[in-house]
Formats: sequence, structure tokens, C-alpha cells
Amino acid sequence: MSAAPIPWKHIRNILVLFAPVWGGAAVLFGVLGLGTALLSSDRWAARQPLVLRDEATGAVDRLGRFSSQTDLKAAQETLLEMARNPEVVAAALRDVGPVGGGEDESYPSTTLVDTVANRRVNVVAPQGSEFGNSELVYLKVEAESPERASDFCRALLDNLSSHLRTVRRIRADSVIVELTNSRDLTRQKLDTVLTKMNEVEVRFGSDLSELRNLNDAISGDGANRRTMEENAKELQLAELELERLNALQQLLIAGSQDPRQLLVSGDELLSSQPSLQRLKDGLIDAQIESSRLASVYTELHPRRRSAITTEREITSRMLEEAKAAVRAMKPTLVLARDRVQRLRNKQDQLHEKLSRLAGVRTSYSKLDSDAEALTQQLAEAEAALGEAQASRSAALSTNLLAELGPPQIGDSPEGMSGVSVTFGSLFAGLVFGLGTVFLIAPGPQGPSAGRRWSDRLTGRRATDHMPPEMAAQVTSVPPDGNDRRRGSSRD
Repeated sequence: MSAAPIPWKHIRNILVLFAPVWGGAAVLFGVLGLGTALLSSDRWAARQPLVLRDEATGAVDRLGRFSSQTDLKAAQETLLEMARNPEVVAAALRDVGPVGGGEDESYPSTTLVDTVANRRVNVVAPQGSEFGNSELVYLKVEAESPERASDFCRALLDNLSSHLRTVRRIRADSVIVELTNSRDLTRQKLDTVLTKMNEVEVRFGSDLSELRNLNDAISGDGANRRTMEENAKELQLAELELERLNALQQLLIAGSQDPRQLLVSGDELLSSQPSLQRLKDGLIDAQIESSRLASVYTELHPRRRSAITTEREITSRMLEEAKAAVRAMKPTLVLARDRVQRLRNKQDQLHEKLSRLAGVRTSYSKLDSDAEALTQQLAEAEAALGEAQASRSAALSTNLLAELGPPQIGDSPEGMSGVSVTFGSLFAGLVFGLGTVFLIAPGPQGPSAGRRWSDRLTGRRATDHMPPEMAAQVTSVPPDGNDRRRGSSRD
């Protein structure tokens, strides 16, 4: 079952009856709004369009553009924090001066700096977008007048740019110190490695190329290895020659005792003795001729006797020639043995040298690789240090913020005008008063009002509903027997 509608007459009576409540609330709120409008001053806003770019040092391929949207957003948020930095705001306020002019050594106070930094300085993206979507940002400030807003915006921009350069310089100085220490440490390590390498190279000065060839995987055989191979071949030939000379000596010794030993020898051994070779051929021819004549003539025949005599003379000549050849071969044998010995000594020296090089190759290879790596690190440290020094020089002379025109000042102050504040406060008080009235007012079916103001809020008392005689007795004679109206007690 729905409740009956409230009659308009009851609403009118309630509004008339409680007019002091809602009227007083409206007047009170209106007075407060008027006071706020009179005491508060207008604030004018100035917007300075800026373009923020990245440092070009080390990023020539990007020409000062940010590598990613995240980097751009981080840079713009950093710009916002620096714009609200108390030091930057305080310096800008000192440049502008107090509102009323004059000189004040204590201006600005810490409270004023914090208030201005938190409420009147901001960096916003264009058209209400978020940071990171565009390189364009606006430096927004508020002040008491358009001229002061423009001056404060310019002063804040100058101090912000100076602070950014200071931060870049401090950061570059820190990086330079770190890179300098890294470079010096790398150079110290490189000097230590080069000193050790120098000691090894001095010890193996003549074989330095061979030592380096051992470390080079793509290089061919070294000079020592090639010399060793050539010496081995020459030693083999010398040993073969010595063996041949020894065999020839043994043959000549045997031939100096029995010429028939020379007849059964090969021509290779007697190739170095042409006279013996001729005598051998002549003896063989003489023996053949003597054998042929023996088959025809007797020993007394002159031709056979002549052949025997020739054979004997050749044999005697061969004996003498063999003895002379034996004596003549001694110097040749000595030279051959000396040559073989020299080649063997040289082979042993080369083998020992290669063994020593192989023993030091591992440590030298490690030193060489360390020196190469440290040289590369030193070059990278030098390059990074050069970039940091260039960045520091740029921080002292360039600015990452570019102005896109003068500060833009609005046509009207920021916020609501005094009239709007007053009427808004008045309307708010009226709403508050009416709400309070309808909250405490009784309904149309509630108790009727009595003579007292409290009866209109809580209803009539219980005595108002009693008969007059009983109500008079209750009000005239209290339960304790004392008549409060007369100030006396009953007997």
C-alpha cells in the first residue's frame, strides 16, 4: 500500500514555519562565499610551449630523437619533477620579486615555494593527452596578474633550463669520473700484461716470429720448423753420403790387399775414383785376353807371356792406386763425419728450441689474448670517455628545451569569478537549509504543534492529551508534595 502524497499546503506551512532555518543557512553560506570572493585574488595562467629532445651525443643516427616512447615519457616526467623542484621555483620567484614590489631578503619563504611548486607550476601534454605521445609539452604557471604570470613563466623556464644543464653537467662529471677510473684500471692491467709479454719476447727475441706463429691458428709453419725439416732432409743425405764413403773406404782397403775385391765391386762405389775404374776395366780386359790366349797358346808363347805380364802390371798398379785412394779418402771422410755431426747438432738445437717455445706457448697465448682484450676494452673506454666529455661540453652550451613562441596568457583568470562563487555559495546554503528543514520537520499526519518550539520538533507532551483537571493536578502538585509554582509544600 503506497503512502499518501504530501499536500502542498503542508509544504508551504513547513517552509513558512522554518523560514529562519533555511533563510539563515542561505545567508550564512552567501556571506561565506562573498568573503571568500573578496579575500581571494584572481590567478592568471601562462602556458609556454616547449619541445624536449634527447641528447645527440652518442645518438647521431637518431638526430636527437628519443629511441622509444618509454624514454620520451620518462624524460617528460623528469622535466615535470624538475619544474616543481623547490630550488628552481625559488630562483624563479626571486627573479620575479614579491607581488607588491620592493625588496625582501626573506622572499620567498619555504611555505610559499612549496605552495607555488605544488599548486601553480605544472608541465602538461598537449590537448589533454598523456606523456610520451608527443615531444611537445606546455610549461604552465599561475600568478596574480597576466604580466606577472608571463614574467614568472619566463623566469621559471630560464631557471629550469639552467637546472637541466647543471644536472646534465653533474651527470656527465659522474660518468667521466667512472669512465676515467675504468680506463685507468684497464690501462694499468694492459701495462702489466705488456710487461710480462715483453719479458717473454726478450727471452725469445730471435724466435719471436716462431712463437707468434704457434699462437696463430691460420698461419703456416714457422721458420724454425721449416729449417728443421730442411735440416732433417740434408742430414739424411749427409748420412747416406757418409755410409757410401765408409763402404768405399772398406772396399779400397780390401782392394789394396787383394785387387780381386775391386773387380767384384759395383761401379757406383768406384765412380769417385776414375783411375781405379780405368784400371779395373783394363784388368778385366787383360784377364779376358789372357784367358783367351791360354786356350790357344802355351805359357811359353810370347803373346801369352805378354798378356800375363800385362795382367800382373795392372794388378800391381791397382794395389798402389788403392792404397793411395785410401790415404786420399781420409780427409773426405772427416769432412763427411763433421758435416753429419753438425747437422745432428743443429737438429737437436732446433728440436730443443721448438720444445722450449711449445712450453711457453700456452702462457704467451694467454698473455696475447689478454692484451688484445684489454686493448679493445681500453679503446671502448676511450670512446665512451670522449662521448661523456662531449656531453659535458654540450651541457654547458646547449639546451634540450626549445621554445615554440612566447608564453600564452588566457583572456580571463583561472577558476570561478567572485560573483559565481557568491551565488554558488548562496545556492549551496539554500539547498543545505531546505534539506535540514525537510529532515527535521514533522509529516502531515504527525502530532499537532503546541505552544512551545520544541513541540514542533518532537511533538506535544503527554499532558497535552489529558483532561484539563488531571493535567492541572499533575502540573500543580508534584509527586513529592512540593508546589513549585508557589514555592511551598502541602501539609
